[in-house]
Amino acid sequence: METAQILFVETRSKEKRTLLCRWVERFCEAGRKVHVLTDSTMAAQTLDELLWTFSQGSFVPHRIITHAAAQDIAEPVVITTACLPLERYDDVLILDGPADLNCMTRYRTVIHFVLLDDQEKRQESRLLWQAAKEQGVQLQHVPYSSGAEPM
Repeated sequence: METAQILFVETRSKEKRTLLCRWVERFCEAGRKVHVLTDSTMAAQTLDELLWTFSQGSFVPHRIITHAAAQDIAEPVVITTACLPLERYDDVLILDGPADLNCMTRYRTVIHFVLLDDQEKRQESRLLWQAAKEQGVQLQHVPYSSGAEPM
C-alpha cells in the first residue's frame, strides 16, 4: 500500500461538519470509497442525517457500520464510531473525531480538521502533525477560507 497522506484542513467548529460533507461528496464524485470516523453513536447519527440534507442537489449514499464483519456494503461511504478495518474501505478516511496515527496510516488519504476556534483541539492537531512528520507520513496543510470548498 502506498504511503498515507494526511491533509490538515483548517476550519471553525460551526463549519466543520458541513465542510466534512463537502469532502465526502467530492471523494464520492471521484469514485473513491470513504470511511468517516466519529467518536460516538450520536455523532454518527448526526452525520447520517446531515449527509442527506447538507446540500439541495446532493445525494451521498452512505451507511452506519457498527462492526468489522459487515462486508456486504454497497454504499460508497461508511460511518463508524471505531477505526474498523473494513475491506475495500482503505482509500479515504475523514475524521469527525480523534483517531490514532496507526489507524490513519492504513488509508491512502486522511482528512483531519484543525479547529481554529478551539485551543485544545488545535494543540492536539499540532501534536498529531509532529508525530506524523516523525513517522515520515506525507502531510499537507489546507489553510482556512470562509466557505472553503475541498480541493
